[in-house]
Amino acid sequence: MAQTRTGILEKIAKPSEMVEFYLVDVDGTGNVFETEGLITAIPDLTLTTDDPRVIRFEITDIIFYMNPTAAETYEILLFEGAFAGDVKSLAQIVWRSGAAMVDSTPYIRTNNEDELPKIVELATEGLLYYMMLWTGAPGNTPGYIKVRGRKLA
Repeated sequence: MAQTRTGILEKIAKPSEMVEFYLVDVDGTGNVFETEGLITAIPDLTLTTDDPRVIRFEITDIIFYMNPTAAETYEILLFEGAFAGDVKSLAQIVWRSGAAMVDSTPYIRTNNEDELPKIVELATEGLLYYMMLWTGAPGNTPGYIKVRGRKLA
């Protein structure tokens, strides 16, 4: 049966459901950002979400900050899933912060220059994987990563 005009208008008027993935280590003792990955390794670190049922969403903004004790620079990579094999792992990258993010600087990524917005299809419900690449041992690292967007499925 065809949708009524009212049904179509309700779909248009209904705001998208927002979703957020995040990880915060206030004092660095959680050791969640110090682990360095290899770009071709299987990512095994995940961000927590407020909706563990989300599979498909559009990233609208990414906010992050790191304060490594050793003042090393870093890069953050976000992955749709965790798979073995260089090519398959690389194919899961959905966003990179860029190299040489500096100590104690808050970053906000929100526009086309930052490759956003971006549609993401998670391999596992509610799991957005991340990886840290460091220029050296960062030491104790307080920080946070927040990935926000619109839930699509």
